[in-house]
Amino acid sequence: VAHILQEMLTYKSDHTRTRRKVYDTMLSGGIMPNPKGAPESFQLLVRELRSLALELKHFLISEKNFEIK
Repeated sequence: VAHILQEMLTYKSDHTRTRRKVYDTMLSGGIMPNPKGAPESFQLLVRELRSLALELKHFLISEKNFEIK
C-alpha cells in the first residue's frame, strides 16, 4: 500500500486523468495504469510558452526500441 500511495503522490499525481484511474484501481485491486500523454505541468508550460508567442515542438519516444511517435 505504501508503494501505491507513493506512486500516486509522485509520478501520476500531476496527470489528472490517470490519477483518477489510479484511485479506482486502488479500490478495485486491479493493475496500475500508465499515464498516456503529458502531465498537466508540462501542458501548462506549453500554454505559457505559447502565450509568449513561442511554439514548443515535442515528441514521445517509446520505451520499446526507442521509436519516435
